[in-house]
Amino acid sequence: MSAKPARAALALPADLDMRAMIRPELAGDRARRIFDGAVSHLELPYATPPGFRPLVLDLHVPQPRDGAAVPVVIYAHGGGFFAGTRAMGPWAFLLAAGYAVASVDYRLSGECTFPGPVHDVAAAVRWIRSRAGEYGLDPGHVIGFGSSAGAYLVNAVALAGDDHPELTGGLGPAPGLSSRLAAVIDHYAPSDFLTFDDDAHPGIMEPANAPGTSAARFLGFVPADRPADAERANLCRYVSTASPPFLIAHGDDDHRVGIGQSRRLHAALTGAGARAELVVIHGADHGSPEFDQQLMQDKTLAFLASVVQTGVPR
Repeated sequence: MSAKPARAALALPADLDMRAMIRPELAGDRARRIFDGAVSHLELPYATPPGFRPLVLDLHVPQPRDGAAVPVVIYAHGGGFFAGTRAMGPWAFLLAAGYAVASVDYRLSGECTFPGPVHDVAAAVRWIRSRAGEYGLDPGHVIGFGSSAGAYLVNAVALAGDDHPELTGGLGPAPGLSSRLAAVIDHYAPSDFLTFDDDAHPGIMEPANAPGTSAARFLGFVPADRPADAERANLCRYVSTASPPFLIAHGDDDHRVGIGQSRRLHAALTGAGARAELVVIHGADHGSPEFDQQLMQDKTLAFLASVVQTGVPR
């Protein structure tokens, strides 16, 4: 694709600045600013896919303790693969706990199809490793965090590791570096589009296997029409004993992504001998406030504390 696609697929007002909604003093400012006790580096280009604009991330780095390198969480936002912004997401509490956060933009389904957005998130992981020394980050403790569609992309990068270059691609200035993740925080992600409708809530808002749905736009086809191709996007097939630890959270009243999708991934991980915990939030719908409340934050911090003693290849 040589033309730069329009961003109309976002379905958001053109003048909307999500940073201004969260911290008004950050709107329109690319300079280093303080964000919840951290230094914020805004709109840092991390990769330029051929024919596209540069992809950017916002990097928020807390003050280091005792001069030690800081573990970093890469966050990918939700939005059904066709909408959203990197300023979204329940990640601000991580800064106070001493974790850096890199919140990334990636190409949306109006711009490219699978596996392009997975390539983007993998490139962000490699970029973080390549610039770790500059920003005081620990390249051995790069952790993935995503919500919904963004969690699918993070999960794909984590499960691909360095063994499935068809998923991780070679974008960015450091294609030779590892895109492996030390751990994953997964909020209500799809995992297998062929079984998506089987797992759906009775009041599902949008199925996968129909023309024009979010899943069909992301894949570039209706999954049931091309099952062999859709199977390439089934995350369970990439699980192995080498998969990183997963903390999976899903509501059992999710009207967008049925909780069975997380149960499938959790079963695949534990069946392969990988470490995985599934937190079922009773009565919670897709993106309900419970995912950003103290109980889930405490579970997340405990999970992260349990994995930061180990690292992954740089």
